[in-house]
Amino acid sequence: MIDRLMALDPGGRGIEAFFVDGGAERAARALARGRRILITTGFAVGPGLPETDGPPGAASLGRALRRLGKHVTFVTDPVTVPPLEAALRSLGESAPIITFHATDASAAAVARRLLAEHAPTHLVAIERPGRTRAGEYLNARGESVRAWNAPLDALFIAPPRRLVTIGVGDGGNEVGMGNVLRRIARGGARARRIASVVTVSHLVVAGTSNWGAYGVVAELSRLDGSDLLHSAEEERRMVAACVQAGAVDGITRRREPTVDGLPWEAHVGMLELLRVAAKSRKTGGRAR
Repeated sequence: MIDRLMALDPGGRGIEAFFVDGGAERAARALARGRRILITTGFAVGPGLPETDGPPGAASLGRALRRLGKHVTFVTDPVTVPPLEAALRSLGESAPIITFHATDASAAAVARRLLAEHAPTHLVAIERPGRTRAGEYLNARGESVRAWNAPLDALFIAPPRRLVTIGVGDGGNEVGMGNVLRRIARGGARARRIASVVTVSHLVVAGTSNWGAYGVVAELSRLDGSDLLHSAEEERRMVAACVQAGAVDGITRRREPTVDGLPWEAHVGMLELLRVAAKSRKTGGRAR
């Protein structure tokens, strides 16, 4: 049932063409074995305009992992630090955030140093731009967002052999979508142009990237036998806090408490359905 919920596509993105069955479950099982988790997020759609999609999902997943005894660190670029901090505060979390400063030329070296210093066992990207075959970073409209997003995907390119990588996305242009590049390419010229070539060990696709992260938390809840998902009120507070910290809806580009053009109620509905699905699977209900 968790897969079916995440495959919902109210924004009409066409994710059914590249949805990955069992992605959230495989990601959760991998993370359950992890010790040190490094999470990155943030997709700026313009100067000083980070999306509301991503930071809430990262904060929710980070809290769940911390409650499971994992050491969690976040990394993002300067523009996304304020909304990520706000989302974490909304959940009562105070995990460290590393600010990634690098140019295209220095990104590989900076990534190697960061991975060597923190030695993560698992690396997660939630709604993070991934480079295209041409080396660009594009939004869903095919416009370049390179000027506003650091080349953080360098962390996922040629990672250490034992590092497990996970990507969560919803549009085809995020870190991890290289796993389904051929399927995305069937969507036409624009899809081929924006598609990220960056691959991961486990890919999670959902109607919004926040939902993908929540789906992983739901699977972790099922595995652990406890409810690790945040509450409806915490969802409202997280998104509102992100907006107050400068985030915008990635579709409307307005500073309003919505995500990908969908109102708060839609996200709460998904959150509560995922909670029900996690419990029904745990108790042996016929949920899948």
